[in-house]
Amino acid sequence: MRIGVGGIWQETNTFVPEPTTLADFRRYQLVEGPELVAALRGTGTELGGALDVLRRHRARPVGLLFGAALPSGTVTRPAFESMLRRLVDRARSTAPLDGLVLSLHGAMVVDGHPDPEAVIVRALRAVVGDVPIGVTLDYHANVGPDLPRLADVLVGYRTYPHTDMAERGAEAAELILRIARTGHRPRGHLVKLPLLSAPLGQEHAGEPMRTITAAVDRLCAEPGVWTASAWPGFAYAQGDRLGFAVYVAADRHGSARARELAALVWRHRAAFAADLVTPGRAATTARTGPGPTVLVDVADNVGGGSPGDGTTLLHALDAAATTGAVAVIWDPAAVAALHARPGPATDLAVGGHSDPLLGPPYRATGPVRRYGPVGYTRTGSYMRGQRVEMGRVAVVEDRIGELVVTENRVVPFDDDHLRAVDVRPAAARAIVAKGAIAWQAAFGGYAARTVYVRTPGYCPADLTQLPYRHRPRPSYPLDRDPAWEARVTAELGAGESR
Repeated sequence: MRIGVGGIWQETNTFVPEPTTLADFRRYQLVEGPELVAALRGTGTELGGALDVLRRHRARPVGLLFGAALPSGTVTRPAFESMLRRLVDRARSTAPLDGLVLSLHGAMVVDGHPDPEAVIVRALRAVVGDVPIGVTLDYHANVGPDLPRLADVLVGYRTYPHTDMAERGAEAAELILRIARTGHRPRGHLVKLPLLSAPLGQEHAGEPMRTITAAVDRLCAEPGVWTASAWPGFAYAQGDRLGFAVYVAADRHGSARARELAALVWRHRAAFAADLVTPGRAATTARTGPGPTVLVDVADNVGGGSPGDGTTLLHALDAAATTGAVAVIWDPAAVAALHARPGPATDLAVGGHSDPLLGPPYRATGPVRRYGPVGYTRTGSYMRGQRVEMGRVAVVEDRIGELVVTENRVVPFDDDHLRAVDVRPAAARAIVAKGAIAWQAAFGGYAARTVYVRTPGYCPADLTQLPYRHRPRPSYPLDRDPAWEARVTAELGAGESR
């Protein structure tokens, strides 16, 4: 049995003005053919998990194309269509295939393609015919109505921080092999909710997602249910697909079960709100007491598409005379300058270059260590085994602590990136984490305290700060009206996921 594996994967923040180009995919990950299988086998990624299952079942994986880029602005049409063309050509040239397992994101936005994940599956379906197609989707997918009709099964992450990607890829592969061998397909049912939520309120181990995820688990244990997912969505990707969605693939009663799960989510809509503190208060808190204190720079979330060069917390730490901090700043120009300048110390402005919104540059002074180019392999729970290239790096031993200035943007989903440049975050007084929840996979095991900070950036926890131009209306909590909220409650019914 021959199963094609591939996909195109990116989380798009449409409020970021800088587009995502083909060069961004090449810089992060773009592999095809046999190289795809070799690169992803044994990794903690969706396709890594799928490849393990195919090996155990003695099915032959056929590498198509997999392109991934860091979260950022809208993907350009030429970049997307170039990768899609190569993906489809690979599927055509390697035919016949007995099934496909695709790793997609679900919150990608492409110029000219309102629902790119559906475009991908539709184009492949035209080539491979009626073979089973399974799709893995990120926890933050904004799922539209077409994708469940085009694919046989959708499998969404159930963890945030995301630590179950390999498990979900394995699940998708098992389901596709089941369909290919039996010829029996489940029916997929999607319910879309007029509900937007910020990542800060979506942690799977906290409420309300703990209750919702438990309901998903109970559903998956029911006879006749093949899989179920709850996607909180990505509020920073404008478009018609924006919002929370639930999905059930089942032999029977799937529609009723999906509505029950949606009703449960809707009843908990107010629980997604988050509390934040000011940068000044956060810096003062970090100055005393046990460490490390993780200062979560929520709105400058690199994993959500923000550039990662915001300086608001650096200035606050300086003003509070806080020392012993560790912070990563993306600044290619500063890295180039630091590598070009000889000498053991520096005095240089870093960060604050991408947008005045993110704060003015910070004056970094002190001894400097130069590294580069720096690459490492993830060893933690997030995409274990994946190779990451940081580019050149300079570490400035500043008055507030160690400033890790990078050439490439780095997501704080592991602490390998710090240890690769001789920084020991567990010994720090404060760690500035440019994320929302996913940083917990890196620092959660040894963080003494956590402070969520109200900083400027492209990923604010308060969604009313965003200048939406295109979104479903009405959507809670941006539109508050007891009348339409009551109508949604009535439409979903009073059922509860059991």
